[in-house]
Amino acid sequence: MLCVAVGFLMWSLPWGVPGAQDAAFESTKAAAEKGDAKAEYDLGRCYERGTGVEKDYAKAVEYVTKSAEQGYTNAQVLLGSYFGRGLGVRKDPQEAMKWYGKAAGQGNAMAQYAMGRFYYSGRGVAKDLDEVFKWWRKAAEQDYADAEAALGEVYFMPFNDHTNHINYPEAIKWLRKAAAQGQVAAMNNLGLLYEQGLGFSKPDPREAVNWYRAAAEKGDAKAQANLALYYLEGSTVPRDLSQAYMLLKLSADQGYIVGTKYLEEYDLAHKMTPKELAEGERLLDEFRARTKDNKTMVGVK
Repeated sequence: MLCVAVGFLMWSLPWGVPGAQDAAFESTKAAAEKGDAKAEYDLGRCYERGTGVEKDYAKAVEYVTKSAEQGYTNAQVLLGSYFGRGLGVRKDPQEAMKWYGKAAGQGNAMAQYAMGRFYYSGRGVAKDLDEVFKWWRKAAEQDYADAEAALGEVYFMPFNDHTNHINYPEAIKWLRKAAAQGQVAAMNNLGLLYEQGLGFSKPDPREAVNWYRAAAEKGDAKAQANLALYYLEGSTVPRDLSQAYMLLKLSADQGYIVGTKYLEEYDLAHKMTPKELAEGERLLDEFRARTKDNKTMVGVK
């Protein structure tokens, strides 16, 4: 039994079954020592996660590298991630890009998305919008939600002060695809486009609120700050300082600078009545309680 299956094993068998993880580790190790590429990858994951063995990032890199060198795509992606994060190796964007590139060349959507990120950020390589479009489109055409969202965003945002690539219909198309898969950044960006009327005949604040709310309920800090403004101003939705307070606190608590800025500028804690503040705190506690296990966030009305 392979290490990646241990999670299933531990849920499907009684917790008291002795040696389950050890047995999975030894089985995987035996296959890896015979040169099986998938087993080498799985063994690397065991060392990375400490499944059946003590965590050892250097060992993880050793076995994942062996697998990646045999052309195993998942291992190439993971090795790219190790070099990108500096996990078990020195951070090296160019080495990360090399391994992501190998996996991307085999059609791996996650790696294609990563390649686009390198060219978008200029990390380890010169910024190149043509390469960004090339890789993100490849991933997006495989329904990779993060790539759909990123592609949608780049179609309506300037890139290195250039704007001739902006295409709002394309932006909306890809953002909708990503949003349909629950990608929260895409939901927030759709709200922004509706709010400003970009790609539409006119602004549509009600539809903007709908998209901001959908993203805010899933925990998106930007959407929480954007939606809070509507409750502060009483536009499109009834003015509700308790809701605004809850949303801005949630946004600020995630480190979103705009959420923190609004919270300080509006000084709601001192402008709200004691009843409004108490309700805001109640909503905040309720929201956090419902989402502590990473469930879909609910409570934003």
